[in-house]
Amino acid sequence: MTAFKEVSKKEFDEIREVISRFIESHYWIRTFRLRNLDDDKDLKRVIELFEENSTIKGSVNNATIYIIPIYYYDPRSRYGEIYIASLVIKRDFSGYTVKIGHWVSLSFQASSEEEAKSIVEEKIGGFTRLIEKALSIKHTLTTKLAELADCPKETMLIALLYRFYGDEVLSDDTIPGIHDTCSLKTGFFINDKVIVIPSIGLWVVRDTKSNKIFRIYASRFAEVSSEEKIFYDALFRGYRDLLEPEAMVKSELGAEYMFSSSETVVDGKNVSLVAIGGYDPEEKSWRYLDDIFAITCGVSVEDKCSAYSFYQKNIFEDMSEMNRYIFSGIEEAVLGLIFSSRRIREETKRRVAEDRVKKHTWEVLPA
Repeated sequence: MTAFKEVSKKEFDEIREVISRFIESHYWIRTFRLRNLDDDKDLKRVIELFEENSTIKGSVNNATIYIIPIYYYDPRSRYGEIYIASLVIKRDFSGYTVKIGHWVSLSFQASSEEEAKSIVEEKIGGFTRLIEKALSIKHTLTTKLAELADCPKETMLIALLYRFYGDEVLSDDTIPGIHDTCSLKTGFFINDKVIVIPSIGLWVVRDTKSNKIFRIYASRFAEVSSEEKIFYDALFRGYRDLLEPEAMVKSELGAEYMFSSSETVVDGKNVSLVAIGGYDPEEKSWRYLDDIFAITCGVSVEDKCSAYSFYQKNIFEDMSEMNRYIFSGIEEAVLGLIFSSRRIREETKRRVAEDRVKKHTWEVLPA
């Protein structure tokens, strides 16, 4: 077992309530600037709580870090909860910056104490192990890891990453990228290991060694289905070109969306990717993504084209159905951009057009 500490339900509730009430009483502000740590008596009590209950603590450069990872399990109800809270105190020449991060809690069910421990380890154990490792070697990313305790899905994602990659994730852009989405500095982050797009409910981890891909379903990670995998493989392979904007699309109501596309090959099949979202022309960056969809067509002309919406988490069997559910108000503009895009193969455009024509032909025939 990692640094997670099993406590009674009473102790669990007391620790969580003290931190929650403090944050709520300060209008959900979690970062505080003080000249002296004694200036705010309520905050000082919270600091003392962390000092007494943290199972992970230490310092890196000018920051002192405290982590409270706890859980309880009731064998009578077979119900338990996990809670993580972090405190980062940074000192500089003018005083202190104090940051508090915490979950509300994560519930689970288990048939025994041993199963409860196993669930806690599976869901979040890798996260605490990585923080312990980073803190022991005074790694510069330790504070970013601690601050991620504010984002439950991101911490679960890091726990799974640690299972696959171990300390390796401390040496690339993965942790900073995930931290940027958690802190709302950026709207999303994608690299060869993870996809984090909160606006479309997407938290994905890829194990590059086994070529398996896992996505959060409810409050746990599970492997994506064999039918979906081609689309996730395509997104991991083609995301770099996909995030280069191509054109602006206006809806019938005047709202503006950025359009971008790319194409890649997965298991011998061409897969086209299209992204739609908000873009800041001054900052030259995407603010958020409304959806990403992937299109692939069968090998023969008789095989239909299909599309996958990463927001809907659904495979559509024809373009008309996809447009109706995803791009209401801008479907014709999006299709026009797909057909004019230089990044999508002519064969794919032709097959999509044929598929769309066939659909409309069948719609007209009964009349």
